[in-house]
Amino acid sequence: MKPRVSVIIPAFNEESSIGLVLSALPKEILHEIIVVDNGSTDATARVARESGARVVEEKRKGYGSACLKGIEELNQPDIVGFLDGDFSDFPEEITRLVEPIASGQMDFVLGSRMILAESRAALLPQARYGNWLAVFLMRLFFGVRYTDL
Repeated sequence: MKPRVSVIIPAFNEESSIGLVLSALPKEILHEIIVVDNGSTDATARVARESGARVVEEKRKGYGSACLKGIEELNQPDIVGFLDGDFSDFPEEITRLVEPIASGQMDFVLGSRMILAESRAALLPQARYGNWLAVFLMRLFFGVRYTDL
C-alpha cells in the first residue's frame, strides 16, 4: 500500500521562491502539501495557493511555531516531511527521504546540508556553528549521529 505523504513548508516572505519549491516537488507521491505562512508581507500565500498548496496562517513568529501549526493541520498522513520555502533544499529528492521510511527500514530520515561544501557555504557562519553545536550535543546526550538539523 502506498503511504500517505504530507509535506509542511514553513514560509516567511518567500514569494520569489515558494513557486519553485512547489513545482519541484514530485506531486505523484504526495497526499498533501501545506504551506504555513508565518506572517509574510509579500505574496507568498497567494503564490503558494496558485501553485497548488493548501495555505494556513501562523501568526506566532518563528520556524518552530510554523512547523507546529503545519502539524496541527495534517490530514492523517503516514509520513510527514518538512521543507524550507526558500528553495535551499532539493524538493525533488523527497522521494529519497520517504523511501527508507515507506519500506520499513527507518523511522526517521533527515537530509543534510552539511555533507557537501557548497551546501555548507550557503549557510551563515552562525548557522553553521549553531548546527554543529546542536548535533554535537545530540550525539553527546543521546548517542545519535546527525550532520544537520
